[in-house]
Amino acid sequence: MGAKDYYEILNVPKSATDQEIRKAYHTLTKKYHPDICKEEGAEEKFKEINEAYSVLSDKQKRTQYDRMGHETFTNASKGQYTGGGFGGAGFSSDFGGFGDIFDAFFGGAGGSRRGPRGPQTGADLLMRMQISLKDAALGTSRDVDVMHTEPCPECDGTGSKTKKVRTCPRCGGSGQEKRENRTPFGNFVSMTTCSQCGGRGKIPEERCKACGGSGHTRVKRTITVTIPAGIETGMRLRMEGYGEAGDPGASNGDLFIEVEVLPDENFRRVGENLETSVEVSAASAAVGSKVSIETIDGRNVELKIPAGVQHGTALKIPGEGIKRRGRPGDLLVRVKIEIPKNIGDEEKELYNRIVEIESKKKGKGGKKGGFFSDFLKK
Repeated sequence: MGAKDYYEILNVPKSATDQEIRKAYHTLTKKYHPDICKEEGAEEKFKEINEAYSVLSDKQKRTQYDRMGHETFTNASKGQYTGGGFGGAGFSSDFGGFGDIFDAFFGGAGGSRRGPRGPQTGADLLMRMQISLKDAALGTSRDVDVMHTEPCPECDGTGSKTKKVRTCPRCGGSGQEKRENRTPFGNFVSMTTCSQCGGRGKIPEERCKACGGSGHTRVKRTITVTIPAGIETGMRLRMEGYGEAGDPGASNGDLFIEVEVLPDENFRRVGENLETSVEVSAASAAVGSKVSIETIDGRNVELKIPAGVQHGTALKIPGEGIKRRGRPGDLLVRVKIEIPKNIGDEEKELYNRIVEIESKKKGKGGKKGGFFSDFLKK
């Protein structure tokens, strides 16, 4: 799709309404439908239009797309496949369809697709992966083991020992057979998948012993998954071509990886920001101080506590939140004023002195008591 985003493909502004998007989609599909438009590249353009509409017409997907941006949304699943692989298979441009996040973020993995009278595409697979909040905030890569089917190496996926196939005699190569059912209301004819060839239209010349004529073999492979920064629980990464093997001449299914972000004991996610807390003494809160705050990636950043800060106040450290789309969020540090349970004689004397000073304010128009007065009463 090049550098074009989905709004540019449909030729609508980002503020377009659902009705405007639907109207643009119908106009463009009529213009570039392969059966109507004979221009070079019309079929690819038609696919781009449908892909863009599948995201922008879905409220949830559109929200994710607008938040993540085109690059993150469509390039979340780049990685490596080790230990063998399929010819021509690769990672999709999805953070779910991330071209379809998956039917792109919330599509339906686990099914299979068949074109009209064509070989069947392999079934999709769905896996679930748990990651830490740190990995979600910064991005990471993870190796996962996948059990799936691949074309049988003995017969090159043909199911035939001789690697040759012949037309199915039952369906004549159509992949479908006609069945006639007699009922009290008359005879009804239905078309079903051919029971001999399974809808392929071809059968092995001589059945392959290694795969039993199926053309597939089950293997375990290791896939390196790149998890983009900013991913959230429920999002799906689509690994194009790493599902089950399809029929000869058909594409493989996809592998969908649904992510769950585990809670963190020190940080909490709030949109694109992170939140943590710091405890300061009552004295430090009153006069101000400086504290060291550990960020999500393990660095220490100095934070200034302003004099008179109140319990529960959130102080901001810019740029230390969720790193996504080149504009990281912030780290919010919630101040908790720590009240000591036991104090020594010297400390008590100092606190009493402060209480005396606060009490003198009553005669000068100040409010009754003060922070330390309340503290000692408690």
